[in-house]
Amino acid sequence: MTTGLVTGASGAIGTAIARRLALPGSKIVLHYHMHRERIDALAAQITALGAQAIPLQADLRDLSAADGLAQQVLNEVGTPHYLVHAAGTSQFALLQDLPLSLWRNLQDIHLGAAYRLLHAFLPGMIRRRHGRVVLIGSVYGERGGAMESGYAAAKAGYGALARATLHEVGRSGVTVNVVAPGAIETAMLSRLSDAEREELRGAIPMGRLGLPDEVAAAVAFLLSDDARYISGCTMAVDGGYSI
Repeated sequence: MTTGLVTGASGAIGTAIARRLALPGSKIVLHYHMHRERIDALAAQITALGAQAIPLQADLRDLSAADGLAQQVLNEVGTPHYLVHAAGTSQFALLQDLPLSLWRNLQDIHLGAAYRLLHAFLPGMIRRRHGRVVLIGSVYGERGGAMESGYAAAKAGYGALARATLHEVGRSGVTVNVVAPGAIETAMLSRLSDAEREELRGAIPMGRLGLPDEVAAAVAFLLSDDARYISGCTMAVDGGYSI
């Protein structure tokens, strides 16, 4: 039986990933912070697909809550076969206007939580000599973005974390990769005006925004046995925006 944890499963990308991974007989822990109603709806969809959904709530801005989530996962399913860290938040402010508290929140929910979850799960994955980790980064972690300094810095850290961890676990059958979405049709783009959305589309070589299911497809591939020789990489899912 395959078991896994998807953090941020109540968001559009996390939801798409969890649905994509809902294979018959598998167990998926669905982490969420808010919007329990979305998780209940997602759990019903996953159950209909023949998988088991286990909702768990935690505010990953609090690293003790991340530790608690990891322990709950270990209690529920043991060491998961995969971890997809899709939880996150963004900010929209000039660096000089960004409060230290928000900067810390951005680093903790992204890098801090990733560290705590990897710290908890890697020993069991190494003993089993199999494990898959995918961190959901961002195009802004690769190319930067005005008004996104804290978010970009946190997402950029995923690439370094994956590459460094690869050198520690590569011989044990554990892979660690990053999927970096570009402009995806999610609530994070709701702050843009119609004119700004059109300008963004014009900057994307493929001429359109991406879909959550397209990010989920990349994640599913990296979790599959077909990707067993891929580790430490950052896979852009951005229509060429980062090129």
